[in-house]
Amino acid sequence: MIKFKDFLNTELYKNNKDTYVVDKIVKYYFKKELPTKVHSVSLKSYEEVHQWNVRNLKEIFALKSIPGVTDEDLWAMAFIVYIDPDAYSVKKHKDIECTADGLISIKRLYKKYGFEKSMIDEYEKYRKYPIFHFPKEKNGINMSRASVFGDRIDSTLLDLKVYYENGKKVEKCRLQNAFNLEKTSAFLNSFADFSELVDWLGIRGSFVNENSEVFDLEKGEDSILTDYHSEIDWQWSDSYFEHVKSAINRFELLSKLS
Repeated sequence: MIKFKDFLNTELYKNNKDTYVVDKIVKYYFKKELPTKVHSVSLKSYEEVHQWNVRNLKEIFALKSIPGVTDEDLWAMAFIVYIDPDAYSVKKHKDIECTADGLISIKRLYKKYGFEKSMIDEYEKYRKYPIFHFPKEKNGINMSRASVFGDRIDSTLLDLKVYYENGKKVEKCRLQNAFNLEKTSAFLNSFADFSELVDWLGIRGSFVNENSEVFDLEKGEDSILTDYHSEIDWQWSDSYFEHVKSAINRFELLSKLS
């Protein structure tokens, strides 16, 4: 564990003294209190939160120079001050408020790379823009797909396709509990078919092809997913991880974001 006296001599502390970042780290990592307490941070957009997170990650990474510091120490600090940008991206459809649903979490990146520069670079690149938006609702699609499909977005899209191909009935859908929720049900019913939902999401050509078929992100090479992935645990294969990143790259290119 980093010693408190060593932390007080870091650039992280000096640059963020009397701010939310230092207040949170001191309180929850070092279990101490500072005279000046800052309990909130003024961030208004997805872009602001993303950039703020990247800056904090880079400043925390610089603490690697402290003798004896471990990845676990740095991750503990980073996760304490991390703010999920998804809630800051809101997209409405017929007065139904939808929030972003990030595809690659900061936890997943840490598990894959450790607290290294590669982790920060990947976060900066692949969480730069929000892509998917689903209704803001407890136990909705955003939350449920993690436990049902191990966070796999292609299986989630296939389930949505099944919903529409079965006359907007949930009986054959694995996310039926989420689909039955009031806001989510109204949201899904407001689209004529899966193709219309795909166009609203803006994912044609990146996660779905021109015929509204879902790309299989395990196989890649524009393979089509015709059945749910058998693996539903949180751990992804390297292949799946890389194909998710490729799909994000295509989305950004087609959306003219990059």
